[in-house]
Amino acid sequence: MRVHPFPGMNRISKDIDGWELREVFVESLEYRELLRLRFNELRRPLDLEWTEAEGQADKLDRHFGLYHEEVLVGSVVVVTLDPGFAKLRQIAVAKPQQGHGVGQRLMIAIENLLAREGVKRFELNARVDVAEFYDTLNYHRKGEIFEEIGLPHVKMIKLLRGNESA
Repeated sequence: MRVHPFPGMNRISKDIDGWELREVFVESLEYRELLRLRFNELRRPLDLEWTEAEGQADKLDRHFGLYHEEVLVGSVVVVTLDPGFAKLRQIAVAKPQQGHGVGQRLMIAIENLLAREGVKRFELNARVDVAEFYDTLNYHRKGEIFEEIGLPHVKMIKLLRGNESA
């Protein structure tokens, strides 16, 4: 992995069209930028604030930003649950980029990266109103609808090929 020329993040992948997935480290300026994106797209519309417990938990997780031509357009938080098993959370795409394939690009990039690191199973809690998006990415709904942050959610799982029995 090459160290990115900017402090606080590592370049993970970059393509010829100006897209780049970067791991961002907690307490860096880039992390604060990710927090702003997550707040604007996921919290502000629901009139929710961050709690101290959430801030502490964030320090244990991995944070990734999807950048297009050096501009942050998407974010995802990765929680390692067990070896080979990761939970994706706080998945957000900046409003102007929504509906233009950025979310799909973000999900494919993070899944590919984590698969190279040995992850075979992905889990996420999707808001019911966006669960169809994850259906298109081969996530499967598991269990009943439940409430989280005041909204209906559904647990979704994706198993990589060769790991269907997990």
